[in-house]
Amino acid sequence: MIKEHLNFKSIPYINIWSLVILFSMSFSSFIYAEKKSDLLSLYNEALRHDALLSAATIQNQATQELIDQGLSLLLPNISAQGSYTDLDNSRKFNTPISNVLLAGTKADYQNYEYGVVVRQPIFNYASYNRYKQNLVQTSLSDKQLLWSQQDLIYRVVKLYFETLQASDEIDLLQAQRKEILAQLAEAEAMFNAGLVSITDVNETKTKAALIEVEQLNALQLFKIKKREFETITGSLPGKLNKLNPVITFTEVENKAEEWIDIAIENNLDLQIRRDEVKIADKEIDIRAGDRYPTIEAFASRSRSWDSGGYPYGADKNQGNKQFSDAIGIEINIPIYEGGFRSSRVREGKLLKLKLQEDEEYLERQVKLAVRENFLHLQTNFAEILAYDVALKSAELTLESTNLGFKAGLRDSIDVLRAQQVYFDAEKDILDNKYDYLMNLINLKFSVGMLTKQDIIEINKYLILEE
Repeated sequence: MIKEHLNFKSIPYINIWSLVILFSMSFSSFIYAEKKSDLLSLYNEALRHDALLSAATIQNQATQELIDQGLSLLLPNISAQGSYTDLDNSRKFNTPISNVLLAGTKADYQNYEYGVVVRQPIFNYASYNRYKQNLVQTSLSDKQLLWSQQDLIYRVVKLYFETLQASDEIDLLQAQRKEILAQLAEAEAMFNAGLVSITDVNETKTKAALIEVEQLNALQLFKIKKREFETITGSLPGKLNKLNPVITFTEVENKAEEWIDIAIENNLDLQIRRDEVKIADKEIDIRAGDRYPTIEAFASRSRSWDSGGYPYGADKNQGNKQFSDAIGIEINIPIYEGGFRSSRVREGKLLKLKLQEDEEYLERQVKLAVRENFLHLQTNFAEILAYDVALKSAELTLESTNLGFKAGLRDSIDVLRAQQVYFDAEKDILDNKYDYLMNLINLKFSVGMLTKQDIIEINKYLILEE
């Protein structure tokens, strides 16, 4: 038997799937569907239909707009204004000659104004750091999107294996029920011949009925798991490719510390938390910027005129015209606002300190997760070997127990127990193989290196049963 060996020297990229060697062999299936779905095709469907990934993508696109928003704070600001006034009023007034109230001249005129103002920030500490903060925010959003992409891979693989486990349960229960029915027929024949008691027949009938109940439960779970694909891919999967039953694994070398170093650098949760610390740091600078002077250059041009009749007999259309051009620099120096700005800076520093503590705790959790994944892989490997030995032993025990039953040396309960041990060992082997592959996925996810290539590699280890 050919085996590939784990090679950690290829870090930072490690083809972890070289751990697994596949040999062709098929076994029975209990999946009723016309179309066929392998892991890769389901993942491609998930890329198109998964709502969580779609939402993360849209959020990332929206966040990218922060760059333009931050940059706009540093670029010129141009504004135009204009007004039109139509005044129509009449009034009465006292003449300077007497106290006689005379009718006033009607005032009827129009006023026109327009202007353009250009402002260019020269120094604004808060705005500059807002722009820098927005850059970090977009970087954080990129990492969140990458995390969502890797999370989709994890969810698809996990659900695929869970569905296969449910299918395997159905297959094993079918095989077990077939054996029990054969045992029941033999027990009934031996009972009719007076070789065994009715108890042997009844015990076997009871076990057959219990297996039928387990089959119903397993089938229900399988249907539920298939329905769960709709939440990711938007449709039910077809007949799934199953894990090749003859598959061996090499023992994982304990290189956890090397993987921890990679995780500290590339773990996406850690990278996101570090960006959050950077954002908090820039927030301190933004708040501190409120205490700095702001310098702004400006230039303006305005025009206004009016026309119309005025009191005291002014001629109609005799108006007033004004022209104004200005250029200059405006300086705004904050002096005192009751300690508000200083308090906000202190608050920002405390919030940053809290995020740093969160980052340190998360780093410890990441280290723990990597070590646990290695321990799980080592345990899975040992269990696979142990269950393989147990399966061979259970097979021999079952054969000898059947022979003993036929010879009248064993009863039906002994046979049923031997059958149960045998099928439990079969299930345990399959479950541990799925666990082994999932722990590999967990390891790649924990170090931020889970990619579509891992889907492709796993898909090679699946075979379609006709």
